[in-house]
Amino acid sequence: MHLKQYFAFLAVAVPAAIPFASATFWIFGGTRPIVDTRIDSVISPGVVSSHLHSVAGGSRFSATYNYDDLITSQCSTIVVPTDKSNYWTPKLYYRDLNANTFTPIPNSFNIYYLARPGPNNDKVHAFPTGLRMLAGDPLRRVNNGSNHADQAISYVCLDYNNNHSGDPDWAERPDFFPHQCPDGMRAQVFFPTCWDGVNLDSADHKSHMAYPIENFNDGSCPSTHPVKLVSLFYEMFVSVDQFPYAPGAWVWSFGDDTGLGFHGDFVDGWQNKTVLQSALDTCGDVSGILENCPVFEPLINNDAASACKIDGEIVNEPIGTVSSPLAQLPGCNPMWVGTGPKPTCNPPRATPGFINPQNPLPSGWTEVACIAEGTTGRALTAASTTNSSMTKPLCANYCAGLGYKLAGVEYGDECYCGNTLVNGANSTARTWYECSVTCAGNPNENCGGPMRLNLLQKN
Repeated sequence: MHLKQYFAFLAVAVPAAIPFASATFWIFGGTRPIVDTRIDSVISPGVVSSHLHSVAGGSRFSATYNYDDLITSQCSTIVVPTDKSNYWTPKLYYRDLNANTFTPIPNSFNIYYLARPGPNNDKVHAFPTGLRMLAGDPLRRVNNGSNHADQAISYVCLDYNNNHSGDPDWAERPDFFPHQCPDGMRAQVFFPTCWDGVNLDSADHKSHMAYPIENFNDGSCPSTHPVKLVSLFYEMFVSVDQFPYAPGAWVWSFGDDTGLGFHGDFVDGWQNKTVLQSALDTCGDVSGILENCPVFEPLINNDAASACKIDGEIVNEPIGTVSSPLAQLPGCNPMWVGTGPKPTCNPPRATPGFINPQNPLPSGWTEVACIAEGTTGRALTAASTTNSSMTKPLCANYCAGLGYKLAGVEYGDECYCGNTLVNGANSTARTWYECSVTCAGNPNENCGGPMRLNLLQKN
């Protein structure tokens, strides 16, 4: 689908609750995860989480942090940099039923902000500073169609070339589809929008919030939770079409192949609440498009969002790739079939520790800056190599081994060495996100860019 068609599709996909729905909403569309790791700072602060999550937003995501930590993020995968919030869901895996292996399925997020004042035309407020909340339940095994919390979890099967209206097998539903989705699947979660006005979190991470009285996604707030906040809705776009369909082949990272246990977490990291509140108050009907909102338009930075890498922490364990599927899901997450209690692991599995997502440079080396290549040739010409496992430490070690004190990584897999910058190059720092190409050997690290070097120096 072309980008223009895609955003047109997003504009009509926004969930509506008649008769109260407001036309004021915007979308952080196509937001990529900043990391997939077994961390959940809401449910499991300070320890390794029970299952793998796909996390978008601020780069300071880690197992233990607060609002003040989060807003020090260098960047965010959200294109409005003042939003350092974190948004996450479980990771979906493809289970090869023949080999009994698990491969992570690529995903991205469409994150909706909706101003829905309800029948009483209530003021819609920005998130209170530091709010945390959870929607959905990984232990859910049955669906209650009259319960707002259950209604807030749903799936849409995408087929852009055929019309399936009126076909119940293709209707939006609370669990996985019994057939392939030719253009991918949306896993959807709508967060409660009514706040008790006091607590930023609660023991179950839900009680301080409530769904509106009339509908799960619109209406008036109950007296126990009188403050109407902006409504938050995730569409997790999952590329299930990249894998052959089979019943039971789609599995959430906690072992659920029904889909009923889908859930989402949110931690507020808006640096400037004035920006968010002003957008809610003044943007009007922007049809979901950020650029149509005068508050957001001058702030949008797609380059920084694309280049952003995690600078918090990750769990030291394999999570699988297309070429290296796993024999079991990360953590203690055996397949959970039926409505009985979740299976346990016997014997228990060892819990890994946390590591820095970027490997440290060799002793005595520091990173100088992102710099431009020379104007008449390469900035470093003494030696060079390319490597499909390139990282900054690998390049520094290569150059150090040849006796050079300068090293530069470029375009993901290239390494250059020398003792001085030549051909008109200098160490003047460029904007950090001009060095935006992911290192070939580390998905959590950048290695230069087109005609840009991450310059490293031995002290």
